[in-house]
Amino acid sequence: MWLLYELIIVLGFLLYLPKALWRRRLPHAGWSMRLGSYPAEVLAQLAGRQTLWVHAVSVGEVQAALPLVRALRERYPQAVLALSTVTKGGFAVASQVPGVVPVYCPLDLRWAVDRALNTLRPKALLLVESELWPQLIRLTHSRGIPIVVVNGRISDRAFPRYQAFRRLLQGTLQRVDAFLMQAQVDADRVLALGASAAKVQVIGSLKWDASLSTRPSPESIQTAREALALAPDDPVLVAGSTHRGEEAAVLAAFAALHRTNPRARLIVAPRHLERLDEVDHLARQAGWHVTRLPAGPGGQPWDVGLIETFGQLPRYYALASLVYIGGSLIPHGGQNPLEAASLARPIIFGPHMHNFAAIAHQLLAHHAARQVERAEALPALCEALLAHPEEARTMGLRAQALTEQFQGATQRTLRALGPLLKGSAEWPVGYG
Repeated sequence: MWLLYELIIVLGFLLYLPKALWRRRLPHAGWSMRLGSYPAEVLAQLAGRQTLWVHAVSVGEVQAALPLVRALRERYPQAVLALSTVTKGGFAVASQVPGVVPVYCPLDLRWAVDRALNTLRPKALLLVESELWPQLIRLTHSRGIPIVVVNGRISDRAFPRYQAFRRLLQGTLQRVDAFLMQAQVDADRVLALGASAAKVQVIGSLKWDASLSTRPSPESIQTAREALALAPDDPVLVAGSTHRGEEAAVLAAFAALHRTNPRARLIVAPRHLERLDEVDHLARQAGWHVTRLPAGPGGQPWDVGLIETFGQLPRYYALASLVYIGGSLIPHGGQNPLEAASLARPIIFGPHMHNFAAIAHQLLAHHAARQVERAEALPALCEALLAHPEEARTMGLRAQALTEQFQGATQRTLRALGPLLKGSAEWPVGYG
């Protein structure tokens, strides 16, 4: 069975390779790590130290894990935290986190995983959200290393796929020591797939905690405002983490705002930075002056700013009059709205928010966000909210209040991890 599984992994990689090369998505410098071989600078940081391995697949999961990573670093100061990811974007964000060793996760092939385990020698493996890689879990478990799913979730779209492979997945789930799930629906789903009830807890979402930890300082917000030559009352529409097929709708909404107020500006953060030139072309084709951020306009007139580096989005959310959450007008499943919510920004998203279903439900239920069912409705909603600034302001304040209300998942996760981490006889004295 494992040979067949690995053949499928290899075949999938070979089929993905031409597309990845065309879109420049291969993590070129990271492929040796994906094969389980780590560079000298990583080996030097790991030498002679205990390791906690946290795996988060991409940008969103890395950002969600940051409060837990910081708390683990404080709780276990003698350990080195290896923060692994799969994507170039995730690695870029992980590389900006102080006190961690950023690495790429190995491909789920026995020899690659074995090499990674031999190098990292983790005392625990924490898998963020839904990273249920069978070989990684099997081989880690075989070494007696505790495995915990943290901030666990199983989305509406993923659940039917998991159900189709329930019999094969059951063995993988039985090797996991604890499932710390975001919501009851996620707990119910992992139980339905075969996890033991004694191992499943509902902890809440780390994303609520992460939203406050990413808030920019007043100084950085002011610096950004001055660099963009924005007056306090200039309307700014910020479209965060957009995907192909959404920018045209966002540009249409911006055109409507600009007709009402010629001082209106648009800031767009494409989810994948390799699409910057594509989005730049769309905006120029529509007749707008485009600048790249965070460099700023340099005294030149601008209508549309494109964010070309990771980790800058919260600073521009803080300048927003309105925020559109990308990935929600197309069937991608939406991006995280909580960074904007924590800054009391009025939030708009489309009908496809299944990746953040519980959070979107809370925002809508508390009138802390607005949803459009189709792209054509976006311009009218943006115009209506800017025409009623007090309503927009109240909506933003409700969103901010929710982020503060739902804090605490990080500390609950630490408490749940305590017995598992303390259980390792090889932790240095004082751990746990």
